[in-house]
Amino acid sequence: MKKNGQKNTVELRIQKSMLKTLGHEAAHGPRSAPISLALLGIATRFQEIERQCCKFGTDVDIHMAEIHTIMAIHNNKGIHVGGLADCLGVTKGSVSELLRRLERKGLAYKAKDPLKMTRLNVFLTEKGKTANSSHMGFHSQLDGLVDETMATRSPEEIKTIVGFLNEIRDRLNAAEIEDD
Repeated sequence: MKKNGQKNTVELRIQKSMLKTLGHEAAHGPRSAPISLALLGIATRFQEIERQCCKFGTDVDIHMAEIHTIMAIHNNKGIHVGGLADCLGVTKGSVSELLRRLERKGLAYKAKDPLKMTRLNVFLTEKGKTANSSHMGFHSQLDGLVDETMATRSPEEIKTIVGFLNEIRDRLNAAEIEDD
């Protein structure tokens, strides 16, 4: 796996093929294997989708980090660079680099804060607004897939599924998985 935690395309293809061939009980045990493999399959597919570069209704390729920055700018109109870094949980340097790319692509721009002239505020261009709107449509599609899948489930079943997924997430966040 790469240092930044992302898998390259070859790694994702191998992982996907392994999900098909190693899904038998003898390799993983009867109880956890089907659930673990299903979760890994979902995570792998999300990684594949996330790695895809999309235009989001514009004429430029927009990577996931860029579209999520666009979304944060949209949700915090006129946010300053430091505030955007805090919002995204990254350094100001990372935000500055993302903003340079967004400006080059015509998706966002910076302007001096009229109240504090040393500060730069960030705004979306019309193209950036289009990209954000298209990105929200993308999320609606994913939400629709989940909603369709859950439509036949009772409220109790949904509560159980959500509880299970949250517990798995919490345990993964708390676990210190060793790489021998």
